[in-house]
Amino acid sequence: MSVENQAAKLQKGYYRVRKTWEDEDSQIGQYRLLVSAQKKADENPGYFVFSPAGIAIYPDDEETVEISDETDETLTEQKTVSEQAEPEEEIPDEDAVTEPTADEIAEAKTVALAEDEYPNDSNTTPILYARANTLLNVRAGNSLDADKITLIRKGEIAEVLEMCDNGWYRIKCEAAECGYAYVSNQIGTYFSVGVSLYTVQPADSLWKIAEKTLGSGTRYTDLKTVNNLNSNYIKVGMQLLIP
Repeated sequence: MSVENQAAKLQKGYYRVRKTWEDEDSQIGQYRLLVSAQKKADENPGYFVFSPAGIAIYPDDEETVEISDETDETLTEQKTVSEQAEPEEEIPDEDAVTEPTADEIAEAKTVALAEDEYPNDSNTTPILYARANTLLNVRAGNSLDADKITLIRKGEIAEVLEMCDNGWYRIKCEAAECGYAYVSNQIGTYFSVGVSLYTVQPADSLWKIAEKTLGSGTRYTDLKTVNNLNSNYIKVGMQLLIP
């Protein structure tokens, strides 16, 4: 079977890249986008793209696709027929130069956002701390098409590793195998953000904390604003965002 009749992007299930369908341990990637799975197979000779049903669909080569119920003699015969029917290699026109079409450019951009290929700056140290102002989905990529991993509840604090160009945050996430995931702040109101965290100590007050962290006790109002506090009441152990 070839890739010709396969969906360019799966809505359910994955294209999986393995040596054989039965050898799950050999899997080196799973993708919604067919072109991403093909690229992974091309980079790793001996690996194949399998459909969600477990059928090898790429590379399209009769010699390498598994045929479980046939004998070695039958496979040898198929190989001979395949070699005899192989067309002559076409020699490309060296003078012909083709520019990528708009569709090809759009597809390339889509591939860049494919599952397992969301670009990031590889940073592992928090650059911001964000407190959720509402219940939010945490996803595998910075797109609403990406799979949901977990939830952030109102009031929970996320450690932000990167601010993406499209308004999403890449955050630390223990529920993700890679250790990070993505959450949207496109509207800019889903989170209150600070550059650091402060844990309230005994005998602390907002005034004292503002003096220690912001240089002036008069900035206690900034602490109230960024932490959505309606009063000056704080308790030991509470975590405050520092603007």
